[in-house]
Amino acid sequence: MISIYNILTVARFEAKTLWRSWFYRIFSILSIAGIGFFDFGALSPVTWSPWAFQGVSSTIPYMNILMLNTAQAIIAVFLASDFLKRDKKLDTTEVVYMRSMTNTDYVVGKTLGLLMMFLLLNIVILLVGLVFNVFFTETTFTGIAYLIYPVVISIPTLIFILGFAFLMMVTIRNQAVTFIVLLGYIGLTLFFLGPKVHDVFDYMAFNIPLTYSGFTGFADTAHILVQRAIYLLLGLAFISMTIVMIRRLPQSRVMTGLARFLAIGCAALAVALIV
Repeated sequence: MISIYNILTVARFEAKTLWRSWFYRIFSILSIAGIGFFDFGALSPVTWSPWAFQGVSSTIPYMNILMLNTAQAIIAVFLASDFLKRDKKLDTTEVVYMRSMTNTDYVVGKTLGLLMMFLLLNIVILLVGLVFNVFFTETTFTGIAYLIYPVVISIPTLIFILGFAFLMMVTIRNQAVTFIVLLGYIGLTLFFLGPKVHDVFDYMAFNIPLTYSGFTGFADTAHILVQRAIYLLLGLAFISMTIVMIRRLPQSRVMTGLARFLAIGCAALAVALIV
């Protein structure tokens, strides 16, 4: 059966490995610095800024998370697709493999570790925007916006792209080809398919109207929830399929069967929402 202890153990070691990665560190520093300069230019009294940044309190957290989400959706491809190759080449999970655990524990733990590190970066970026929002503008502070945007934008995107990258890696089993397929998909959705068919292909939420009003909320809450639920469910389906297909001793037929059931169920629900 599933073990919370094993999942947290794998997640902890994955988070530590990622924290020591200079690729992640450089990406984090560049993201914080770049978005910080953007906030300064948009809100500083010594620069000109559009009315939306001063007049709509949710604009800063929205733009910060949207820019970070676009970048992290691409970076997550490299980090997620690297996990199988890195484990074999560098033996980074010898301390994990020595434990008896199911594939569910292993894959969910890997996903949770990556998700935690990206969400930590989301929190730092929001704190940067909060400082500018409170000290550099006279705009009313809307705390709910700082909670909504990571949940609505970042989490569905990250779960989808991590699950997609895992599935491609265990299916293709070639990191270079996986990069090409995933980056091609990202480019296709970002520059061509994103705004088409009622934003169905927009997994980054780049084209969805997500400006939050303190008076009326979102312009179309139902559309937003359905669109984001599609990618959350697809991501969960891909992660479940990875659990079934990964080349490790499954340890538990029950958990493998449950993973198959979740993969089919989540994919079916996602398709139903699309239709």
